[in-house]
Amino acid sequence: MSEESKRVGEIFKALASGVTWMETQGLPVHCPADGEIIAHLALDDKQSLADKVNRAAAAQRVLGSQKREERAALVEKLSAEIKGSREWLGELITLEAGKTPKEALAEADGASDILLKTIKDASLAEFGGMLRCKERPPVGIVGLITSFNFPLVVANWTIAPALLAGNGVVWKPSEKTPLVALAYKAVFDGAMGGVKDLLQLVIGGREVGEALVSHEAIDMISATGSVQMGQGIKAALARKKNNNVKPILELGGNNGIIISEKMSADHLEWALHSLLNSFLGTTGQRCTNTRRLIVQRGMMDKVVAILQKHIEAFLASAEMQNPLFEIVRLRQGFGETSRHSAFSATADGYGPLIDADAYQRFERAKKRALEEGGKILFGERLLAAEHPNAYYVEPALAVMPAQTAVMHEETFAPLLFIAPYNTLDEAIALLNAPANAGLTNGIYTQSQAEADRFASANQAGHGLINSAKGTGTPAFGMGFGGNKESGTGEILNAADPLKPFTRDDHYRRIAQNKDIAMDWE
Repeated sequence: MSEESKRVGEIFKALASGVTWMETQGLPVHCPADGEIIAHLALDDKQSLADKVNRAAAAQRVLGSQKREERAALVEKLSAEIKGSREWLGELITLEAGKTPKEALAEADGASDILLKTIKDASLAEFGGMLRCKERPPVGIVGLITSFNFPLVVANWTIAPALLAGNGVVWKPSEKTPLVALAYKAVFDGAMGGVKDLLQLVIGGREVGEALVSHEAIDMISATGSVQMGQGIKAALARKKNNNVKPILELGGNNGIIISEKMSADHLEWALHSLLNSFLGTTGQRCTNTRRLIVQRGMMDKVVAILQKHIEAFLASAEMQNPLFEIVRLRQGFGETSRHSAFSATADGYGPLIDADAYQRFERAKKRALEEGGKILFGERLLAAEHPNAYYVEPALAVMPAQTAVMHEETFAPLLFIAPYNTLDEAIALLNAPANAGLTNGIYTQSQAEADRFASANQAGHGLINSAKGTGTPAFGMGFGGNKESGTGEILNAADPLKPFTRDDHYRRIAQNKDIAMDWE
């Protein structure tokens, strides 16, 4: 094990509790930055899952009897505890998910902020001098499954509203990033005290996830992952008796953007620079990454040239390195982590791919693009000599003669396909064609008629017109969720964030006059 991996691993061991460490058996945990195995964890089975579900249910009965204000106070305390632990949580995200320190700290901060935002979003504004609250019964126990790319913040998309609504949570984190979840559980226990059993962790892979979904005491499922995983969850729920609560499934997106010819040269430059972060962010391993550009045929050469210029500048200025080096260089103990100086402003989240499987998908997609008549620019492997078991790559452009079969698949890597169109209707049809293109699509244009046509015909859950961040950050306070194969249900920034985690068979609407003193004993 490298000194960098060892050092950050020791931080985790010193601060997290309840971890079963094993020498050579159980679940191996890898560090993407150098490919080292940093831990082995004991796996849960059906019996340990059942025990944890029972503990969560007992704690949920206590939480469910509390007032909303009491639950909100617990969520506020959890937010404060995460904020106070942001430094070492950020280090663990870098260690286990391969993120740069800047992006990892941003994720820790976001996990804290989401808790407070959920409380605010779930509160009804004063009306006519009356303080208002609308309550519904909690669903009971929420089964949570999360992916590796945001091992902390995405969990709180569910944990925050689930707790505030009065539920318990049994969480299966990605088998690629269990240490962050175990660290979160340690923070959670410190904040929750007597009701710490509200959150239970189960460690393992697909079999554990399937057991969680199928358990009859799990009242609803909230899951983030692949389209294939979502299909498996839907099939399991169809066989289950306790399946009355609609699941929330966030299943990625084969996101596309139309580049119109109806804009100035300056706007085109701005548009292509704006979408860079949603192409490069988290090394192409976000559900909202831009994966396809549908470009007006006469502009293809110009668009490719501009993107090529940006990537060349990125590669020239960003000395790719193991992100753990920055931690070791800047940190002695728990001081402030500065920005990762090796990364440009448009790619603060660009590090290694998560593992060898991700790299092989990247390579296979490039090969298929070539076989289908495309041309590949960039995309070489980096740092292989220094880190033969880690996978750093140049971002790649695939210039295609048309939208071919490979473009209907979500590569989940820094590979941007570029294909031509002739008419706007053709472009929109290409944008909508993949079944997994249901999360977010966009257009860059200075024609309101084109913008309106796109908005009315886009089949994804989000339509973005001249976004400053490409297909990234699409919710804008309207809720986050996909259509088609990209998802089911809505989460994060929803108008009523507690609704998916409550039952609609009984409402309690309460209004109290705020001007009447209530101090009579």
